[in-house]
Amino acid sequence: MKSVLAHIDRKKVVLHCLFWLVWIVSFVFIQSLGLPSREYFVWFMYYVITLPVFVCHTYLIAYWLVPDYFFKGKYLLFLLIGFALLVVFSIIELVVSNNLVFKVFDSSKVFSPGYLNLKNILISGLGNHYIIFVFLAIKAGRSWYFSERQKEELLISKTETDLEIYQYQLQPKLIYSLIAEVENTVAESPEKAPDLIIKLSGFLNRFLFEGKETMIPLQQEVKLIEEFLDIHRFALNERLKINCVVTGNLKPFVVPPLMLLPFINDLLKIVYECNNFFETTVLIKAERKYLLFSFTMWSENSFRLSDNDNMEITKQRLNYWFRNKHRLIENMDDNFREISLEIYS
Repeated sequence: MKSVLAHIDRKKVVLHCLFWLVWIVSFVFIQSLGLPSREYFVWFMYYVITLPVFVCHTYLIAYWLVPDYFFKGKYLLFLLIGFALLVVFSIIELVVSNNLVFKVFDSSKVFSPGYLNLKNILISGLGNHYIIFVFLAIKAGRSWYFSERQKEELLISKTETDLEIYQYQLQPKLIYSLIAEVENTVAESPEKAPDLIIKLSGFLNRFLFEGKETMIPLQQEVKLIEEFLDIHRFALNERLKINCVVTGNLKPFVVPPLMLLPFINDLLKIVYECNNFFETTVLIKAERKYLLFSFTMWSENSFRLSDNDNMEITKQRLNYWFRNKHRLIENMDDNFREISLEIYS
């Protein structure tokens, strides 16, 4: 017995009891409105005594007839069995209400002899179907709601998994890209090797540690960006001018780690791929409940933008962490590229 009770969803039991209680109370008031107070008692007893009839009829249709016949395309059997249930439960309701309610509590409502005729049975049965329709509507609405919520939960779970995989893949990708660019620089200018190794070592210590966190203080992310840009500034020398401006109080803010580095890295690859002179400006501005990240790249000559594989996944990360609280803007020209990110808290 205990094992059976353990499998009963108590929340559903409470919701069903509440549904039938609301039904009884509401229809007692509807039937008795404007009548003497005794009518409230008579109709209350009617709905209480006939409740098992309505419950059995409703649940047979909702949990047996509809799933086993209507949903499986057995429409003729559905109609025939539905009509048979209507007749059977209509007769039961008429007999119970007449003999156990009206004869006992209000003789003025007793049916006349021969009341169990086809006309009365059909009228009573069809009239009583309103509660079945209401129940089915609520059941369908509830099923739709939970189905949509389950879909949303699965989508969120998939997004979380994709983002987690991306974050674990991101570190090796950035490291590989950075080391490849440093190797090319050292091959061209061997004298830069010692300083580059020191800068790269300091960056990787912070990079590998902070990349594992779910959220990090904005100050740490900014420090990571500054060290990343400093490595490229030193490696490229006069070919890249970097202006980094940070304003405002960064302490209250936290952000996902490595949020901006992927597409900053993709844009900086352009400098290594061509011999143009580039000027880059990074602006990070923090105000009360507002963050602005702006990254611009400009050159006197036109340049071709490489495919930015990280932009779409960055958009997914932003939608996940800052849904409806951010705006990402891209501006492009032959010799100009700007990416601006605004975050509202």
